[in-house]
Amino acid sequence: MRYQERYIKRRKIVSFIALSLSTAAALLGLFWLGFILFDVLRHGISGLNLELFTEDPAPPGIPGGGLRNAFVGQLEIVFFAVIIGVPVGMLAGIFIAEYARGTKFSKTVSILSDIMVSVPSIVVGTFIYAILVKPIGHINIGGVLAVAFLSAILSFIFGSILNFFITNVFLKIIKISSEKTVKLLNLTTTMITVLFGIFLFIFLLPKLVDKIQGFNGWAGAAALAFIMIPVVLRTTEDMLSLVPWSLREAAFALGATYYNVIKDVVIRAAMTGIFTGIILAISRVAGETAPLLFTSFNNSYFTTNMNEPISSLTVTIFVYATGPYEDWHTKAWAASFVITFFILFVTIIARYIIHMKYRG
Repeated sequence: MRYQERYIKRRKIVSFIALSLSTAAALLGLFWLGFILFDVLRHGISGLNLELFTEDPAPPGIPGGGLRNAFVGQLEIVFFAVIIGVPVGMLAGIFIAEYARGTKFSKTVSILSDIMVSVPSIVVGTFIYAILVKPIGHINIGGVLAVAFLSAILSFIFGSILNFFITNVFLKIIKISSEKTVKLLNLTTTMITVLFGIFLFIFLLPKLVDKIQGFNGWAGAAALAFIMIPVVLRTTEDMLSLVPWSLREAAFALGATYYNVIKDVVIRAAMTGIFTGIILAISRVAGETAPLLFTSFNNSYFTTNMNEPISSLTVTIFVYATGPYEDWHTKAWAASFVITFFILFVTIIARYIIHMKYRG
């Protein structure tokens, strides 16, 4: 009896120590998070004004001006990075979690994705620089790859819209119930999408390939997308793997195809976790500087042309923070404040929307 009492007492002491250390570690992390947010707020809010968002940078050493070019360039690069990275990452995660479940291929891809998540962003920047920025011989490899990326993404969007129209409009109006006819329509949709992508590539190649060379915004978007893909892939795979197989079996019993099961049951059940992973991926790339130094570089002038060097907020913060002028330091703090609290605001709003939509 005494032995049991001593054993229980010892376990309570160990539990108390572990709980205390865990609480202290959590409080320490929250303290530094609050300290960073407070420091950014304290220094950055003093530099906020309307000119920061509506005017371009003033010449070095002259106070005034704003960072309109950097804000627009940052939004443009991140927007195209999300368009490239999120669909590719989600589709790869769905394939690994559903169609290749338990195979050696899926395990290999998962391990490689874990490795890619931890790869330094500057390595990604130098890799994209080597294939999209640096010219190779007399062929503009970067321009060809950029046009191929753009054609693939546009054809994917076109195919998604066409498939949605056929599934939710055309089939309901015609009232086709034959499985062979539905499969034929899906095959036709796929063929149209592929042909549309090939046509786009042939059409855009002579128009854009010679304009996309050297440092350019497309390379910056590709570098950020390259960082996003393994994060979105692993999150999607993990969230889909947590969905019980009984939900799939119930849908199969009702006669649903595997495609419909994934689209209407599995993804819906895992959407909160997938969306959280997407937000985390966007938050990570939105603050990256090193990849953009090797790809989109920077531009002191306002431009929305992704075929040439384009300004970004993170690179501008780096340049201004290391500059010799006090006005530059103030603007760097203000830009840091905007990008930090914008990501915080978007994360909170996105989590609220996804919670309201999928809470049932």
